[in-house]
Amino acid sequence: MVQWCSVPGFFPWLRALVAPSRGRGAPQRPDAAGLEVDLVPAWKKARAVLRADTVARAVALCVDTRRGVLVVGPPGAGASRCAADIAAGLRAAGIPVSVWDDLDRAGAHRALPDGAVLVASARVGAALPPGYREVVSARTTRLPLRNLTRGQSEAAVSAAVGAPLSARLVEALWACSHGNLTALRAVYDDLATRGLTRRTCDRVELTVDPATAIAGVAVDPQLWIGASTGPGVVGPDGLDPVTDALTTVALARRIRIQDLERLHGCEVASDLVARALVAEAQHNGAQVLVVQPPVLAAALRAGADHRRRRDAYDAVLALPGIVPPDPTIVLWALSEAPATHAGRVDAPAALAAARAALDAHDYRTGVELSVAAQRAGLEMTPLQQAELALVAGSCLRLLDRVQEAAVMFERSLECLRAAAGPRGDDDEPGGPDFTSVLIDNVTARADLAHYRDRGPENSLPLIEAAHGLLTPGHPAHSVLDALTVVHLSYAGRYREAARAHAELGAPQTDAAPGHPAPLHPASLSAEWERRLEAIHALALDALGQSDAAIAVLRRLARQSRTVDHHAWASEEYLAALLYVVLHGFGVNALFAELAPFVAVEQDDSVRLDHGMRRVADAEIALAAGDLPSAVSAASDALDTIAVDGPEDFLPRAISLYALVSALSGQTATAQEQLRRLRAVHGYANSPVGPEIRGAEAGVLFCLGRSEEALGIVRSLVDDGLLGSAVRAALAGVLMADPESCRIVAELEVSGDVPVLVRDLAAANLADNPRRLIDAAQRARGHGLLMVAAAAADRARTLATPGSQHHTLAERMLATTEISGSLAGLTGLGGPARWVPPGVTLTRRESQVAELVGQGLTNAEIADELHLSKRTVEGHLNRIYTKTGTRLRG
Repeated sequence: MVQWCSVPGFFPWLRALVAPSRGRGAPQRPDAAGLEVDLVPAWKKARAVLRADTVARAVALCVDTRRGVLVVGPPGAGASRCAADIAAGLRAAGIPVSVWDDLDRAGAHRALPDGAVLVASARVGAALPPGYREVVSARTTRLPLRNLTRGQSEAAVSAAVGAPLSARLVEALWACSHGNLTALRAVYDDLATRGLTRRTCDRVELTVDPATAIAGVAVDPQLWIGASTGPGVVGPDGLDPVTDALTTVALARRIRIQDLERLHGCEVASDLVARALVAEAQHNGAQVLVVQPPVLAAALRAGADHRRRRDAYDAVLALPGIVPPDPTIVLWALSEAPATHAGRVDAPAALAAARAALDAHDYRTGVELSVAAQRAGLEMTPLQQAELALVAGSCLRLLDRVQEAAVMFERSLECLRAAAGPRGDDDEPGGPDFTSVLIDNVTARADLAHYRDRGPENSLPLIEAAHGLLTPGHPAHSVLDALTVVHLSYAGRYREAARAHAELGAPQTDAAPGHPAPLHPASLSAEWERRLEAIHALALDALGQSDAAIAVLRRLARQSRTVDHHAWASEEYLAALLYVVLHGFGVNALFAELAPFVAVEQDDSVRLDHGMRRVADAEIALAAGDLPSAVSAASDALDTIAVDGPEDFLPRAISLYALVSALSGQTATAQEQLRRLRAVHGYANSPVGPEIRGAEAGVLFCLGRSEEALGIVRSLVDDGLLGSAVRAALAGVLMADPESCRIVAELEVSGDVPVLVRDLAAANLADNPRRLIDAAQRARGHGLLMVAAAAADRARTLATPGSQHHTLAERMLATTEISGSLAGLTGLGGPARWVPPGVTLTRRESQVAELVGQGLTNAEIADELHLSKRTVEGHLNRIYTKTGTRLRG
């Protein structure tokens, strides 16, 4: 499935809802000498609270072993605080403690008291001063802290630069520095020197895509490596042992710590690990080493000549049991010396390397591996040829080389047919290897057909035809039926998808000849079942069944406790969790669901698309009524997705930008984006197609084209997408449009937010201030401040001045803070809209009313109009008498 919801990007916005207010002024960028000292407070403000269980486990380990701890982390990750907490726990247990904080910057040698447990802290990658290294190695166990997450890093990166940054520039700086402030500053200066950044009126932007910017970063590796603390022996290339070993890790990106010890010795490997210049990470279930910060790895690779690369690749290929195969090394072996490495680079190794390149998003290497394997003349069975062509086609598809990808997919299908023929000796047609490649081939071809045609009409026949390559009763028939559900969901046809999902679990005895009856979902693999259930939750959300949708996700969450988060944290699951909770239960409920997003964001092997993260930011800001943040996020998402993709979700970014612009009163921008949206072929044929149509309706309501908007709402109701219809009619309900309220008041929906909107529509029709105030209070409890403000404003208008309901409404409006004017919603754009027919205000009264609508106090109005404060109060009293309503709470 296309990457359409990398949700962890909404962390900064959610935290802003509960974080204490901070000054608006961004700190000036300090000079290089004071960078780390001046910016540590900024990092500390952004970092997450340390987990208590980390401290508790460290204390228990020290108590049991009487061995201390060296806490190592990047600036701002909390190494000093963690060390202090561990020391406090040990003191509470009656154990003497000696704390050596910031050990990498220590001066004179410190003495360790007899019997004391040593607790120390240091920065990532920093070498310990002479005289400390031996003591710390003998008396402590290293405790590495995670880097700041990407979401936490955004505020810190902007603080380090001294100016607001665009999302793409933050992505580039963070990918390079990964928590190292020195690296961040060096990368930023490098990008500026190369002319890849520009300053607009409100932020610094990146002029190219992040991948291109990072690829050209030139830095001095000695900024991070420094002098070697290992053996004072110069290697054969004139490099010290630490730099030599780091270069090996940078070139061979999939070796393990045991492999590094075999190649460079245990002492050098231990020194690199102790300084956190290398760290262990998970890649496809295997523990491999990575260089920290990543920009250091790029610099080491760029500085390695051909002979150094050859030596490193030869050494890695000679290692016994190297797993998984490194795509770069296998490609080098096939291209440079296929005869020499014929025994170690065979067809299975080439296939494994191609799959690894695809999983690592190194698509060009994946394509080159396929070409190199053919040129090298590797002996491959038809099934292996089918799989290699499939991987190459998938890489071409993700490189947007659509025609070449289609050719490779067809070649893969031809090889599959050869493998299934009478002479196919690879695997029987019903065998697991054949079935796996077949399902992947059908999935890839159907996805390509949907991508090209923006609809499932051509992808569904491909899935149907694949049944003919399987024997009757084969479990893979159920997978193909599940794939039908997926592609109906891709097109936003959720009612048909829900029906197909129900048929998937219903056994049939009267199946058509030649087509076996669908099997129970139990015949699906656990991975497919989890994916299908997440998509089904999205369908239920669009159909207005939020309670049923959240029940599905809760069941998936219970199942996830027994498996690694790689297995369940799919794009579908995260997207479903975001949309179901936000649409069905509000912003505050979403804030309580951060755990799975945090787990994924802290995993460097999970690719998070920055454009889609900004889409999520815009969705949440819009739901809460923070229109300035929504405009910024939607504009940023649109700029990023237009360049970097995914193209399938460009219409969603456009529709969001159009809606928040319309709500903010930016009519011209809204109209322009609406025209741009409708110019996209099949713009509503996507997983969020119903939401795109809903946003389109909201824009039309704000532009005064109610009949067109109501037509969209009615079409969503006719399609059975009641949840999407509620969201499409929301702007009309907030404007108290009678027809919108009538439609919504009659819908059968579940979930706190849809029921709230339905009750608000009914209260509008009844002109009932009490029910409107109740709806406003419920909306504020869900974090939907825009809905709360609209309901309270409507209640104030309907209530008798001076009554209890009128006072409550005014009080709610005074305490419900929403950012920015809601110019697109009648009644919330300023007091002038509420002047009754036949009432005329004088020129001065109109000026006072306009300034009140802009949020000015009486004293500020007096200064603006050169009047006394008492005169302004007199004008306000006369306005109140004429209109029968107040201008502010």
